[in-house]
Amino acid sequence: MIQGAGFYIISVLSIIILSALVPLSIKKYAVMPLLTIVIMGLSAFIIPNFADGTNWQPLMGYACFLFILSIAVSIMMFVYARNRRKKKEVLHAENEHKSSEK
Repeated sequence: MIQGAGFYIISVLSIIILSALVPLSIKKYAVMPLLTIVIMGLSAFIIPNFADGTNWQPLMGYACFLFILSIAVSIMMFVYARNRRKKKEVLHAENEHKSSEK
């Protein structure tokens, strides 16, 4: 495995942030988990070529962990966006109803 906690901290934080921002900006919730597994899966096979003592199996396991984390964050963002949209629709309908009564 890669020595040092910096790689793991940065990768987890970047996956969390990107999994939260990408679905909100492009409205496609499956993009970030798929990009995560593809990019991290490829790096699991490329990194061992340049780092001695590093094997691909632990890195692929870490890629799967990040994939699951990305799916969880994307699902949470989907639920948040859906609830926010419903709340906006209800508020808009109430405002239209009040304005039509006047």
